[in-house]
Amino acid sequence: MLEYPDEQEKQARKKAIFDGMGKRGQKQVLKLGYENWDPFQEPKDPREVLRSASALRAGLLIQEFYQDHHDDERVRAHHKDLLDLCRGLLKGDVKANSLLEFCLWFDRNRPRD
Repeated sequence: MLEYPDEQEKQARKKAIFDGMGKRGQKQVLKLGYENWDPFQEPKDPREVLRSASALRAGLLIQEFYQDHHDDERVRAHHKDLLDLCRGLLKGDVKANSLLEFCLWFDRNRPRD
């Protein structure tokens, strides 16, 4: 994070950045709250997501799943979706849990031919 010697200079730069933004960007900042917006914060490191404990555990679970399905290419074709779902389930994500609930419900209620 950049350090500014005085708060006035920081606020002046913040206003200059805001004024230089497009209308859509300004709208997003106002939605968040101008006071809460920090244009000087460090960007998040995307590598942290890849190295997280849930990502590593999800990778191991997916590999185990592939072994149980004899490395079926039809299953492997959906690797990213499976990995995202597994990571979501491990983190308690609402979307992932909803997908799981639907799959379980569907398995119990689907018409059997």
